[in-house]
Amino acid sequence: MLVSIVISTLYKRPREFRECLESIISQTFPPIEVIIINGSFDGSWERVRHEFEGIFKKMKNKGIVVKHISVPGASLPHARNIGVKSSKGDIVLFLDDDVVLEDDYLKKLVEVYETYPTAMGVQGFITNRINMHNPLIRFKFLKFLWWLLQRGYYEVDLHKQLPSFFEILPYKVTKVINRESFSGTNMSYRKEIFEHMEFDERLKRYAIGEDKDFSYRVHKIFPNSLYQTPHARLIHQEAPAGRLPSKQFETMKQVYHLYLFYKLFEQNPRNKTSYILGRIGDLMLHSILFVTSGFKKEKALKIVYMLEAMWLALANRNRIKKGDINFWMNRGS
Repeated sequence: MLVSIVISTLYKRPREFRECLESIISQTFPPIEVIIINGSFDGSWERVRHEFEGIFKKMKNKGIVVKHISVPGASLPHARNIGVKSSKGDIVLFLDDDVVLEDDYLKKLVEVYETYPTAMGVQGFITNRINMHNPLIRFKFLKFLWWLLQRGYYEVDLHKQLPSFFEILPYKVTKVINRESFSGTNMSYRKEIFEHMEFDERLKRYAIGEDKDFSYRVHKIFPNSLYQTPHARLIHQEAPAGRLPSKQFETMKQVYHLYLFYKLFEQNPRNKTSYILGRIGDLMLHSILFVTSGFKKEKALKIVYMLEAMWLALANRNRIKKGDINFWMNRGS
């Protein structure tokens, strides 16, 4: 079973990307190719090009084909679709450029496909994502409150995608489990999936929610075909460079999440209530963070941006429902 890796990058976090590529080189089960979609458009690639030429040569010496495709300004879904069309493996693995894989990550990922022939997608386990001292894990009352507000919470060996667009997340995975959606940091699919589906290119730029959109559609078409294994381990460094400023992020989040809610979930009272409660829960969380931070200005601005974005999405819900979701980009957000 051959694996192609697709990475979309703007080259704005070169240290983390180098560490990502080095971890791919160290794999005990190497991929046949790494396809890098270079979306930089501001000289970021040119400034670090000399730093990566040595790494690319090192990959080629290990028998890994390197395909470097420049698509300036490509959105994440567009970059992923280009990567898929250029891939030759049986499995296509998408990675963020700031993850670091353990040496046997690919070996353990492929083992799930071999063990579960109906698997259409497999994801590894991010070891540094959830702090075991998180209050939502320690205090049952908070867990109940977050369930009530459809804000998502943590469980052992359980994942569910909520209509609120939050999730019940496994903070601990002790065995191979089913998932209903994936995180785009590390998600893989059988190549055959892309004969019928592609990433939604209506979602632009950082394209918040594109990973949930694609994976949840796979889940709906092929129930119980998405898996997560605790044995394919990685860390996500979550480097801030290359991410959207706060106001743009909040606007994109509210508009795109409402679009995906209309697209993916049945429009019944239960699901609509879940979605509304999720927005209330998010506001409540950030209000608490504002108070506990000592009323810091940036926390207050976060709430203001959230309220403005929620109102914008609500006021334009009919055009969002029809797929007109990028009107806000022309408003100087």
